[in-house]
Amino acid sequence: MRVNSRWFLCALLISGAVFAGPAGAAQYIMKIASGNPANPMALPASSGLAIFEAKAELYTNGAVDVQVFPDGQLGDQLSGLQQVKSGELQGDELAMGVMANLFPKITFTDLPYVMPDMKVAQDLYRRDNPFLKPILKELEDKTGVGILFFMPQAYRHVTNSKRLVKNTADIKGLKIRTMQVRPHILMFNAAGAQATPIPWLEVYTSLQTGVVDGQENPLATIRSSNYQEVQKYITLTGHVHLVGAVVYNVEWFKKLPRDIQYAVMKAADEARVGPEAIAPLYDIIDAKTLTDAGMQIYQPTPAELKEFKDAMQPPAFQWFKENVEGGARVLEDLDKEIKRIQDSYNNLIY
Repeated sequence: MRVNSRWFLCALLISGAVFAGPAGAAQYIMKIASGNPANPMALPASSGLAIFEAKAELYTNGAVDVQVFPDGQLGDQLSGLQQVKSGELQGDELAMGVMANLFPKITFTDLPYVMPDMKVAQDLYRRDNPFLKPILKELEDKTGVGILFFMPQAYRHVTNSKRLVKNTADIKGLKIRTMQVRPHILMFNAAGAQATPIPWLEVYTSLQTGVVDGQENPLATIRSSNYQEVQKYITLTGHVHLVGAVVYNVEWFKKLPRDIQYAVMKAADEARVGPEAIAPLYDIIDAKTLTDAGMQIYQPTPAELKEFKDAMQPPAFQWFKENVEGGARVLEDLDKEIKRIQDSYNNLIY
């Protein structure tokens, strides 16, 4: 079998400690579905899964065997989520927009122009964050699915094959593939585009055959999915901050011995470092990679970004307030928490 040298080296670095330490026979199997490549350097989410797999097995002394099934082998993200809920799988890697199909309150993660920057996202999306803790507890109690760890990644941008998009007038009439997330659909339609939900595994073919004119994703996803082959223009709208997660079956987890639960959570907390480091790095690297591949990248002016925000945010926020129990309160608390996090950076100055 031909081995990608960068992938092989990264895998050795990540999991070397596993080979060096004592290993017992696996007592528990944790199967995790993923739609992303196995190569830990392919995408931020891939790195998080690789670290978690290695560290969970290390910290449990081999008692837990983490088995990641990449590239959609077990179905798309929503299918994986449903299998976790039913107990067929122990884990699934997904975007939070998919989780919203099961637990609408988490949709706040996919509202437009909410997250001010990557650093705030990294500090917010933690299991011990005071804003998130009650929401995560409610998620577990109501659905039987929990979030093992978040993977804050990057901002979503618009691509298309028709024309350079600078403002809402330019995006008018373009068929843009979106996730099956109601706020995404509403905000693109409000901006003048034709939002067209398409399953993740069908996006490339849909772009290639002209079923849709464009799509919206972070630069790393655009590059790793080879969308430069079927798309010409990128507009750095940054309309939604993408945060992924690895979810788990709560009933399965609670049946684990306490020391194993502790070790798994420790590994999960460590796994966050991969996406947090790689995502901003790839934003820098992939802009050049995609430009070199022939894509034209446009950075909207502040006035043009305000135009997108003014069009997209009201219908998405209104939907959240009207369709999510306690939605207005969630938005108020989120705004307060973001301000608290930003104020905390003053403590770094001395």
